[in-house]
Amino acid sequence: MKQLKTKNNQNELQIPITIRIENYFSKEIFRKILDGVVIIFFIIIVIGPIFNIFSTILTNTSEIIYDIFIDPLIGNLKWQLILNALLNSFSIAAIAVIIDILISIPMSVIMTRYNFKGKKILDTILDLPMAVPTSSLGFSVMLFWMIFKIEPGYTLIILAHVIFTYPYILRNMKIVMEKTSTLYEDSARTLGASGITIFRTITLPLIKEGLIAGSILSFTRSLGETGATIIVAGLTQTAPVMIVGLRRQLELPTASFISGILILISLILLFSIKFFSRNLKFPIKKVFPKFEQFISSKSFKRVRDVFTISITIILILIPAFYIFTQINTSAISKELYGPDLKWAYLFISFMNSIKIGLLTVIVDLIFGIPLAFIIVRRKWGKFINLLDVILDVPIVIPSAALGFAIFMFWGPQQLNFLTPGFYMILFVHITFTFPYMVRPIIGVLKTWNSRVEEAAMTLGASKLTIFRKITLPNIKQGIIAGCIMVFTRSLGETGATMVVMGNVRTIPLLIVDWVEANSYNSAVFASIFTIIFSAILILFLKYITKEGKFKNA
Repeated sequence: MKQLKTKNNQNELQIPITIRIENYFSKEIFRKILDGVVIIFFIIIVIGPIFNIFSTILTNTSEIIYDIFIDPLIGNLKWQLILNALLNSFSIAAIAVIIDILISIPMSVIMTRYNFKGKKILDTILDLPMAVPTSSLGFSVMLFWMIFKIEPGYTLIILAHVIFTYPYILRNMKIVMEKTSTLYEDSARTLGASGITIFRTITLPLIKEGLIAGSILSFTRSLGETGATIIVAGLTQTAPVMIVGLRRQLELPTASFISGILILISLILLFSIKFFSRNLKFPIKKVFPKFEQFISSKSFKRVRDVFTISITIILILIPAFYIFTQINTSAISKELYGPDLKWAYLFISFMNSIKIGLLTVIVDLIFGIPLAFIIVRRKWGKFINLLDVILDVPIVIPSAALGFAIFMFWGPQQLNFLTPGFYMILFVHITFTFPYMVRPIIGVLKTWNSRVEEAAMTLGASKLTIFRKITLPNIKQGIIAGCIMVFTRSLGETGATMVVMGNVRTIPLLIVDWVEANSYNSAVFASIFTIIFSAILILFLKYITKEGKFKNA
């Protein structure tokens, strides 16, 4: 008996320590602990601040009513200003989305159904506004349209919002169209149906989910935009800009009230996506053969395509990158290396952005991978469906409102865990970027065949060993894509950061400061620098997500 125990001990000693550690921590109890920690983290980070905003509104109802509606000096003037700001935000978002849809529908057809030289380059350029800080885009847009005497105000806000919301609709439609089989389109074409008839009666109903999801995402993105809006707004005020102003004036109950309205509307829009995408039907019963054959003719089609590309270039691409024409080396050098040492502020701000971005990626990665496994692998019924929907909440909530919610939850007003500054910015960035980490990993996990894991398990491998040697190499494409998306989103955020920044500045905030101070040459250099940096990250993202770049291990 002693010999048998000695032999077993010797066999255990021969097993590498890494495998022994993985065997021990593969026990079911540790998996349950990990699941619990991740769920608690998700609830505290995402749900906690949002719940706290509505709790703040309820507990301060009398103060809010008095301050906004029945002030003895100004009456309901503040409510009129809030209502005007909300109407501006909603009307700007609606107009921007309508323009985006009109341009993106024919453009998505061009990008998915045509093959031409420079298609990949154009595809990358069209995606770039999603990664570039909106303060850079807003500054570029302002410089371009001022040539045509369009001054900062309502119209310029719309033109700026069209640019950074356009890629969200275009990308969603492209993804759905690329996954949609052309079999039905080809069959209808062989039966003599015109191109427009085919698109209206077949393609459009098939891609409606992408169109609706992209439209709602673009609407909420416009609704919450702050960085570009501050630069191009002039005297026009939107709800997110008002939240930032009220936060600076420490009118917290009023800011909570506006944030609550924006959050509530965003949540309604999020939860309506599935309902509308499943139940909305396009009016496609009637067909107008002669008219649709005419507008499907080769000559008309050529004119339509040229017009679409021209509008995209004039309305989206040129204003977005016009800032590159404003380079004045001597003037930039004079400003940056002047007595106020702007180059030092630029360096510090850039390093702040890099540090915050990298730390955000690390935290999102630690908790994002296990949450993706929970959503894909756990059989928890409706709870998983609810978790899957709630995951997208930080994406659709206006960033200024989300930033204010986090300020109220983690700051002196509630938990008193953080004060405005570096670490509160980090918490804000972790919250709104978290879905960008989890979604790509979920996508890879859902499409990957897990039979290899099952085979390894039957051969005696522990769950952690299987994860390290099999699963991780096979999902690394989604992980790297998520890391880059998180980093670029963190790098470009302005609104939420502005609410919790304290004395800390990131690159987008520095650009806003310099534009407001009329230090245009320094702002030009900082904007171009961030655009180039973001472009490199986007190119790398497209490279690593290209089919076949990573071979399964």
